[in-house]
Amino acid sequence: MRRTSRFWFALWAGKGISSILKLLGKKGTTLPGKIALNLEPRLMGMLSSAYTDGIIMVTGTNGKTTTANLLAQILKADGRTFAFNQAGANLVTGITGALLANTGWGGQAKVKMALLEVDEATVPKFCQQVIPQIAIVTNFFRDQLDRYGELDTTIKLVRDAIPPQTHLILNADDPLVAQFGRDRVHTLYYGVEQTPDSKTYSTETREARFCPHCGEELAYTLYHYGQLGIYACPCGYKRPDPPVLARSVKASEDGIQFKVEPTSYSIALQGYYNLYNALAAMTAAKRIGIKDREIQRGLREFVPQAGRMEQFILPQGPVTLTLVKNPTGFNQVIQTVLSRKERPIRLLIGINDLAADGRDISWLWDVDFECLGQEEERIQRIVCSGLRAEDMAVRLKYAGVPVSKLYLEREMGNALEKVHEGSEGQESIFILPTYTLLFPMREILVNKQIKGSKPSFTQQIQRGEG
Repeated sequence: MRRTSRFWFALWAGKGISSILKLLGKKGTTLPGKIALNLEPRLMGMLSSAYTDGIIMVTGTNGKTTTANLLAQILKADGRTFAFNQAGANLVTGITGALLANTGWGGQAKVKMALLEVDEATVPKFCQQVIPQIAIVTNFFRDQLDRYGELDTTIKLVRDAIPPQTHLILNADDPLVAQFGRDRVHTLYYGVEQTPDSKTYSTETREARFCPHCGEELAYTLYHYGQLGIYACPCGYKRPDPPVLARSVKASEDGIQFKVEPTSYSIALQGYYNLYNALAAMTAAKRIGIKDREIQRGLREFVPQAGRMEQFILPQGPVTLTLVKNPTGFNQVIQTVLSRKERPIRLLIGINDLAADGRDISWLWDVDFECLGQEEERIQRIVCSGLRAEDMAVRLKYAGVPVSKLYLEREMGNALEKVHEGSEGQESIFILPTYTLLFPMREILVNKQIKGSKPSFTQQIQRGEG
């Protein structure tokens, strides 16, 4: 694409704004891209053409940020350098900002590869200008219906937007994702044989009851979570046999161990949804020729990003912070909380309904909070916070959580004090906020964390102590 005077004006304006923001001590992940795109709407595509080793796109409902960061760690372990929107700014402005940051004032790319997390609704705009070499698609679940619309619409937009020459890395266990590989030459699947929590039945809300091709109901022989599992339809559509298949899956408080023949791997992350994130990153790494040894090291050294099962050591004891944003993700977090069978439980749940969270909070009624209602003896208290604290408390009441164990505190700092009130330091304490509460809560935890406290397991691994 020919570089015009508009290109240079946009490039220099974007980089100038970025430099000013850095001098002011601000991150500036989206503003430089926003200003530059106003000057030259085609700038993202113009910048992307300089990445001669290819661009890897990561999209899907859940796990985009963790998958991208896991793959980034593997790429680093292999000695590769790349552009990356690590902060999770996954709209067009943030992506352009990341590319600007890795472009010199003379228009030359500082690196040859880019790894970009892309919001599902942004994929069509992104692929209008950029042809990714590899596209990782993690999963599809209902999320912020007021913004995305119905799930079928989102899936069609993503499927139709990805260029035919792009190599697909697909979750074989999600029938909504696996369908992307039909009639596509360049496709590589990943999946899970079985987890300790896999069942032959499911009571969860599922997004894919019916075959995406003929409309008949899918038959499952095994459910992992949500609609992820081993499925088939009489029309012939079935779960593909994934070349990258996780076997011998084991989980503990220290993380997850698994084998992809013939190699064993471990990640210092909890929740089987994070196993899928690791498999997605691993499959992409294998696709570009990274050896198992570097993949092992990258996964082993990975430290979770902000609010993704992130641990803090406070004077009252350890707490875990993790984002919640839709029914399936919330269900998996609840299962992770309940997996610590020997410990009593305290939760702080923060629900906002601002634009970034999704205005419609009816999705809370699709979360299986009844699992918490069935653990009355272990549940010590649940503090509900945020703008919709009362709605959260009502949902928990109807799920069977005793009202005597429910507390309301709109302000997050006070809610943190409330969840620790009367604690003996032996409880599992999880803080579960939606988007707009995540970083304010994290800032509170960082300020309260014991200075010089013992690092989390993930940090120990990074330092070679684990």
